[in-house]
Amino acid sequence: MSNEEKHTHYFSNSIRWNLCCKQATYLLLKKEEITKLSFKEETALKFHMLICKFCRTFKKQSTLINKFISENILANNVKLAEADKNNLKSLINNNLNKN
Repeated sequence: MSNEEKHTHYFSNSIRWNLCCKQATYLLLKKEEITKLSFKEETALKFHMLICKFCRTFKKQSTLINKFISENILANNVKLAEADKNNLKSLINNNLNKN
């Protein structure tokens, strides 16, 4: 099982009504990519967002970053080299393993 599958498995099996911030940010990012969460995920996320100012801030920052990326990088057709992509993936996986 890859690192990504391990983390996806952890979050998908542990979604409850009371989310921790790590689960909430995972769902926020999942919602940005997939655009459709399950009823339980959506409801748990909405409840968490009502009570957590840090996740609301994260959502605003994430939205701004995505807007910047889509307006500037994708519009100019900028692409990463394959080696750079692999370096980023390994950095992300190493940091995920630390947590």
